[in-house]
Amino acid sequence: MTAIDISCDLGEATTADEHATERELWPLVDSANVACGGHAGDATSMFEAATLARRLGVRLGAHPSFPDREGFGRTRIEIGDDDLVASLASQIAALRAIAEAAGVQLERVKAHGALHNLAHRDLTLARLLVRATEESCRGSAIVCAASSAMETAARERGFPVVREAFADRRYLPDGALVPRSDARALLEGPGDAAAQAVSIATRNVAVAIDGSEIAVAWDTICIHSDMRDSVRRLVAIRAALAAAGVGETI
Repeated sequence: MTAIDISCDLGEATTADEHATERELWPLVDSANVACGGHAGDATSMFEAATLARRLGVRLGAHPSFPDREGFGRTRIEIGDDDLVASLASQIAALRAIAEAAGVQLERVKAHGALHNLAHRDLTLARLLVRATEESCRGSAIVCAASSAMETAARERGFPVVREAFADRRYLPDGALVPRSDARALLEGPGDAAAQAVSIATRNVAVAIDGSEIAVAWDTICIHSDMRDSVRRLVAIRAALAAAGVGETI
């Protein structure tokens, strides 16, 4: 059976139910992108994530964002380039220091929310993310969509790239994600998300919102912890991938 890397955005919980959901998700994933203070997360949640990553053998990544806790990092805020780099570098460095104290290596950096969506096309913004990563965690990989501005910026500076695809988000025809402001953005049904995961894993193809098939090159397939029924959806995805011969049941 072909191995597969399932990743999840974690460390974002604030309520008891959200914390319980995240605890169920951790054993089901291979890699975790952990909030590090910009949109969510604090020293306690980061240490818990690093400890779980070490214990479960999960690859640990940072998930920095615009410094916007009130808006959960989902809208662009007005901030100067140097201030944004300083904020992103501080977020990444904070998780890196906590990870090292917990005995685990920070391997990846993935932008969150509006930063992620905008830097998909905006090379200037993508370069700021890479610059922040260079200042805070030079040996890490950049997690991003294939052929995005972030991939271009990362390769310009010699960073390894982890190409990311999504099982639970819909795509635009150009390969970007449908913004969450659009009612069609999420694939919340376990069957729909599982079907998209299998299509990506076996054919490198996803169906965009206009019905067209788009090529999706990938190294990891991501799901989101903050969506309804995320555990049930991930279990369905794992089972469908295993049935297709491209994943292992957990």
